[in-house]
Amino acid sequence: MVTDKRLILKTLLLTDLHLTHKPEGLLKAQKECILKIFDKERPDEVIIMGDLVMVRRPQPVVLDTLHTIIKTISSHCPLVLLRGNHDSDNRSDDGLTVLSLFESDNVKIITQTTHDYAKQRTYIPHYEDQDRIKNILLTVPEGHSVYGHFGYDGCLNSVGDADFGITLNSFRNCTYLGHIHRFQQSGRVTILGTPYSTNFGESDKVNYYATLEDGKAEFHEVDFGPRYLVVNKEDIPSNLEKINDPNYHTLLRVNLSSGETQPVMDDLNVASLDIKFKPAFDEEVLSDYKPKRDLFTLNEVILEDYIDAAHTDLPKDDILEGLSLIRDEH
Repeated sequence: MVTDKRLILKTLLLTDLHLTHKPEGLLKAQKECILKIFDKERPDEVIIMGDLVMVRRPQPVVLDTLHTIIKTISSHCPLVLLRGNHDSDNRSDDGLTVLSLFESDNVKIITQTTHDYAKQRTYIPHYEDQDRIKNILLTVPEGHSVYGHFGYDGCLNSVGDADFGITLNSFRNCTYLGHIHRFQQSGRVTILGTPYSTNFGESDKVNYYATLEDGKAEFHEVDFGPRYLVVNKEDIPSNLEKINDPNYHTLLRVNLSSGETQPVMDDLNVASLDIKFKPAFDEEVLSDYKPKRDLFTLNEVILEDYIDAAHTDLPKDDILEGLSLIRDEH
């Protein structure tokens, strides 16, 4: 049986756009960057692998910008959007997402696992239940490529973050993943990363998008668009050309040492400036205390899980906001 796999000549692959209206001007810069990539590549199809928006219930201006991006792309070629964790209405894996507002004949929204036998692809959106993902990976047909929004065991170790329980041995197919913001490749699995940095913790990381043609992937560095950048005040003069690069919409954080004053803005040509003082001391030398028993602290995950299981008609976001206000007061 002959499939129409080769009808798609060039696929543009993006992930983790994290559209947000804060700070002012960033949303426009995000949109312009995405559309510039699209105009540069002129693909026959676009796949975006989740986290199109920053928060689960985005502001109308964010939805309007997302609609503009979707309308612009889908007027030229088919568009596939995977539901990421930030796009999900809740944490229950029920597939509810604001992305469904934009589904049309030329825009396919992936809210649950989907096998496309014509193009030999399997789409796996975000699931909180990692065992569910493991079982899905076992059902992927031979010869399919996988597009998903999740991580695997070890993919976050380099940044010291929480890890996943899915091992690389679980992947039997060529796989492209969103969700993790740094580009990396391990065996059959490629984590694409973001087309631009999304917070100050991603300062100076290299950002990519991919194009797929005839079964081959090419990864393209993005040297324009939004950029979070962190510098020490004393390093500003020697890095002024880099900081003021007109190809970027730069959100700059300047680290000040104790006693230093705010930098002179006259020489800086950036979209926004954030000032942060360095710690007055090295936290590692404060104490050699090592607990002899397990210590327990409440964290955001525990609080969200508790609220998800609570029997109340109050919106979860309102409860979390109230808890945040209480913590701020103390």
